[in-house]
Amino acid sequence: MQDETLLLHTEIDDLPFPALTPVVHRASTIVFPTVAAFLARQEQFYDGYSYGLYGHPASRHLAQNIAALEGGARTLVTPSGMASITVVNLAVLHAGDHVLLPDPVYAPARAAADRFLSGIGVTASYYDPAIAGGIEQVLRPTTKLVWVESPASFTMEVQDLPAIVKAAHGHGALVAVDGTWASPLGLKALRHGADFAVQALSKHVGGHSDLLLGSVTVASEELYRRLKDTSKHLGLGAAPDDCFLAQRGLGTLATRLERQTASALKIAQWLARHPEVERILYPLLSGDPGHALWRRDFLGGSGVFSVLLKPRGDGDLASFLEHLRLFRIGASWGGLHSLVAPVRLDSARSVRPWPKGGPLIRFSIGLEHPDDLMTDIEEGLARYAGGRKAAAE
Repeated sequence: MQDETLLLHTEIDDLPFPALTPVVHRASTIVFPTVAAFLARQEQFYDGYSYGLYGHPASRHLAQNIAALEGGARTLVTPSGMASITVVNLAVLHAGDHVLLPDPVYAPARAAADRFLSGIGVTASYYDPAIAGGIEQVLRPTTKLVWVESPASFTMEVQDLPAIVKAAHGHGALVAVDGTWASPLGLKALRHGADFAVQALSKHVGGHSDLLLGSVTVASEELYRRLKDTSKHLGLGAAPDDCFLAQRGLGTLATRLERQTASALKIAQWLARHPEVERILYPLLSGDPGHALWRRDFLGGSGVFSVLLKPRGDGDLASFLEHLRLFRIGASWGGLHSLVAPVRLDSARSVRPWPKGGPLIRFSIGLEHPDDLMTDIEEGLARYAGGRKAAAE
């Protein structure tokens, strides 16, 4: 069955309501018919319903759909993408262990590694995302987990996932992949040998900028139970209404991604020729350093790319972005509306510092017509160029 069909036809069999959409059960308390059933309720923890915090029909339905798309055995749905990252870390790492993260990793994940994991005795270090099989050189005897984020959420480096998996597994370490940029349709991390496939469902899957959810998919029951136990200890649960909205978003995911990717590619190709642009960071472009890896490992693209502008003053950047008519300034992506985010990388990297130059801007292309978006950007770049010219004079 193809992904586009799975998005609409993965079903569960425990709902006595034969509708096309899942029923939302808003409940914390699960009731039991007998004393024996109540006393044995923990037996339902992994596969049934024991308490609203630990799962309900909407979360189970969504989890089964995500597992099918990721090509995994089980999925844990969490309250956010960052919650998914935290659950993986705490399910794998203990005092004395070491975790490796790519240098351009999601900033909150870096902060959690430096401030939270260090507090429980876990050492974190960072590696060049272009290291590929050379990651063997930075693996330690205590390395238990290697994180991959591909492409990086601002600088768009594509990592050599199979090479990293081979080296990490040879060392006895597990590999977790944040594949949110491409969604489960564009990157099947488990097929490349990863142990954990992480998604921020708030983005492409939700698709409407109105929910917060995450997921972790694994290929083994043993890893799933470790994740589930950890989520219980942390008191994490996914709200039924958010799961319903994410499930609804799955139905249009393929169509939205196709449109957003096509629009983004058109806009990126146009911007690559613009006199105010220094460089486009987008793996779909043939000249991008990650293009060959993207073609080899990915099944699809994304509407998210970054633009490096020629040097300017801060006031010029504000003039460019604050007066855009169609783009809103915001930190997420994957929704119906186009977003733009200015990026500061001064202290965000420690292995290979980002070279100084013009400002970096990330675009998330929505469902507006690309010609209208290009007009909006062109007008913004004219304001930007005007500020630079005025300063020169």
